[in-house]
Amino acid sequence: MKTLILSDIHANAPALKAVLRDAGLCDRIIFLGDLANFGPHPSQCVDILKKLNPICIMGNHDEQIVSENPRNFWDKWSRQQLSDSQLRWMSEFDNSYVLDGHILLVHGSYSVEYDILPNTPDKDIKTAFKHLLTPEIDHVWFGHYHYQVDRVIDGVEYHCIRPVGHHRDKDTCASYYIYENGILTQKRVKYELSKTIEDFNRMTIFEDAERKQQFADLLKYAYHEELLKKDLQQMLKNKGR
Repeated sequence: MKTLILSDIHANAPALKAVLRDAGLCDRIIFLGDLANFGPHPSQCVDILKKLNPICIMGNHDEQIVSENPRNFWDKWSRQQLSDSQLRWMSEFDNSYVLDGHILLVHGSYSVEYDILPNTPDKDIKTAFKHLLTPEIDHVWFGHYHYQVDRVIDGVEYHCIRPVGHHRDKDTCASYYIYENGILTQKRVKYELSKTIEDFNRMTIFEDAERKQQFADLLKYAYHEELLKKDLQQMLKNKGR
């Protein structure tokens, strides 16, 4: 069975379309959360994903969008782009899911204050997810943190699935994963980034031009020091442990 795993689409339709074209036909599709925020195409991404009938995990941004009290201007704007039926569908996403009896699917861990980043110590990754593990679980697939992380800790494989549409590692390629014959393989594919940036620049929700430029740069370069300052500080802290 060929399984396609997606995470963190973040309203980036060209990136989503590119990974679906590249992946080809799959027997089942898993989405690990954060579908319709931080990008210019919320409604389009919801429609594309919904037609695929995937297993969907509730992301933190998904939860805010379906809430009647959105957290910030991004959540509010994204919610306004969606129909009632689209919001109802998103509200039915699972908080977690156990696939094939042994693979735990979650968006992230909210039991700890730190993020899971490439140099996060094994003990901190284990602590972040220990409350979710049962004896049957030997794989944990999650998104949320926007970096690729692959670890085996005490017999459990932890994989942070790199995003489809919101990147922070200086690589603008969209990502997806294929799970087949017990092997998880990451794929990266170029997409029509200029289209996403063009549509983003048309958005009028930003009151602060500097803030808008930061998000545009993050799309364009998959890195922006000011927006990623928290990640950089956490990585330095991890390095000192």
